[in-house]
Amino acid sequence: MLLTFNDTYEIKSVIGKGGMSTVYLAEHKRLHTRWAVKEVRKQQAARFDFLAESNILKRLQHPMLPRIIDIFEDRDCIYIVEDFVEGVTLDELLKQQKRVEEAVALQWFRDLCGVLNYLHTQKPNPIIYRDMKPSNIMLQPDGSLKLIDFGIAREYKQDSSADTTYIGTKGYAAPEQFGRAQTDGRTDIYSLGVTMYHLLTGKSPYEPPYQFVPARQLAPELSRGIEYILNHCIQSEPVNRYQNVDELLHDLDHMYRFDDAWRKYKRANYIRIATVVVMLAASVGLMVGGRSIMGQEKEEAYSALLAQASNLYKTDYDGAVAALDEARGLYPDRVDADRQQTYALYLNGMWQECVDYGTTVIQNHGEDVQTRLSMASAQFELGEYEDAAEGFAQGGDLSADNLRDYAVCLGRLGQIEEAEQTLEKLIGKGAHPDVTQYVQGEVYFAMEEYLAAETAFLDALEQAESPALTRRCYISLGDLYRDCAALARISASPIQYPATKSAELLSEAVVQEGLRYDSVLWEMLALAYFEADHTDPSAPKSYLTKAAECFNRVIELGVTKEYLYSNLYTIYYEMEDYDRAEKALTAYQEMFPEDYMPHALRGMMLITIENEKPQSGRNYQPALAEYETAGSMIRSSDETTYYQQLGSLIDNLKRNGWL
Repeated sequence: MLLTFNDTYEIKSVIGKGGMSTVYLAEHKRLHTRWAVKEVRKQQAARFDFLAESNILKRLQHPMLPRIIDIFEDRDCIYIVEDFVEGVTLDELLKQQKRVEEAVALQWFRDLCGVLNYLHTQKPNPIIYRDMKPSNIMLQPDGSLKLIDFGIAREYKQDSSADTTYIGTKGYAAPEQFGRAQTDGRTDIYSLGVTMYHLLTGKSPYEPPYQFVPARQLAPELSRGIEYILNHCIQSEPVNRYQNVDELLHDLDHMYRFDDAWRKYKRANYIRIATVVVMLAASVGLMVGGRSIMGQEKEEAYSALLAQASNLYKTDYDGAVAALDEARGLYPDRVDADRQQTYALYLNGMWQECVDYGTTVIQNHGEDVQTRLSMASAQFELGEYEDAAEGFAQGGDLSADNLRDYAVCLGRLGQIEEAEQTLEKLIGKGAHPDVTQYVQGEVYFAMEEYLAAETAFLDALEQAESPALTRRCYISLGDLYRDCAALARISASPIQYPATKSAELLSEAVVQEGLRYDSVLWEMLALAYFEADHTDPSAPKSYLTKAAECFNRVIELGVTKEYLYSNLYTIYYEMEDYDRAEKALTAYQEMFPEDYMPHALRGMMLITIENEKPQSGRNYQPALAEYETAGSMIRSSDETTYYQQLGSLIDNLKRNGWL
């Protein structure tokens, strides 16, 4: 490595390194002043003007921009000497304090708007920064900010239909930076919005969930005004963002008005209606004017309603739906409200409702990626892995959460190679080790390497940083032990007494905060207790009773599935507690009055009860009546195994003269 540049600047250290350049701290050998020297390689893989930064900066004078004081080159590189900016980047600051107070962030927001406005108003062509992010903003010792990297900035030229280079930092970069559209001032507004979102909420675009939820959902103490402004900045379509920095600054200076945006709209709407009624005879033009005046307030009210709904997803679902209904009333043809309702259903664990609702949304509005991904996530939770995998496959550049679930789906479908490739993508996105370990466990599970899968799941569970991943690990371990329990029945399980291990593990899970009302875990625990009772001779005698208690708990949590009642019946029948078995069948019959199964099961139980009586006191007529009732209710789609079993018992009774 060179020790000096141009025999003038002595290298002290490397202070930054990127894909296209390296930045050194250097000292002027004669003046003993410190400067930053950027070494830019001439041979770049992309079509990139490596003199762009110097050509742009050398004519700019702004307190938030570094000065260029020298440029020289050799055969391989160009060297740009500019101000050495002391301090810490905002990215480093976030690592220390997680997020920034709103009052401080608002001043920074305005300052950054100021420097962008300066760049965007340059003559003859505006300058588009294109790489706004916390790591490119330096907080100096005096508290002021400075942008430190113009490596991918460009001049905006009106006759250019697209950028020549697709570049930027994913997560912070606007969608058009990776498409065929030309970047403009709205591109910087998007990146500034994401940057401020990160600073105010502490939520990086690299962290799950990989979509922007309303800011106050992550930091409730933030004002409604700042939430509205951030949402307006980070719209995926440039036309839906602030169209210039002046618009953004205006809203920053008038944030208070957004807190009452909806009431303002309603009040103005009533005034407009009254005015039109009074003036209708005088001028139709007033109606047209009234509608025009209301346009902006209507947009504000629409955005406020969507933000209000997203704040209520988890705490007041009905309130969220009410807000979305009002938003739909404003713009019935827009997909936003329906898209948000699909996601809200998923977040609230209403997975089948999410799939059904999302299907209707796509039928009404056409294909919508976010709706499809919400449906895929719900289908994953329902165990509909094939449908979920198909949905994720249509999702484009998936978030880490979606990649995680996609890999699990592929593994559960036996597509091992594809699952491993998806795991590699997940690792490439920088997913936390607890997530990658969990997915690795699923790959092992799919390969039937049960011991390796168990180790991976337990490691992921120990490291899990989120309740959602903790839950996933418990479910996967439950599935693993369930499959091994089936193997244990033929003495082929690599894990000893897997059902007992499952019962012990899941019994710890369901008492944890956030999992106490999880019906899936309670149901898995019920099945684990039942299986342990049948496969582990050392299992406590109470396990069968515990299994019944857990199934009852699932029903109390609002799950209405036929098999829950038949499982309860089976447990009580095995315990010879016929009174409780009858209560389970009665509840089954009340919940599903058109199902033949309660009658078939009751018929078999009645025969068992009669068989235990002295021969002189037996009466099989009630069992025969249940058999006949069951037969009259069977539909072509029904599985009739229990009816056939009862029929065999009835035939045997007839042959022996009891009927």
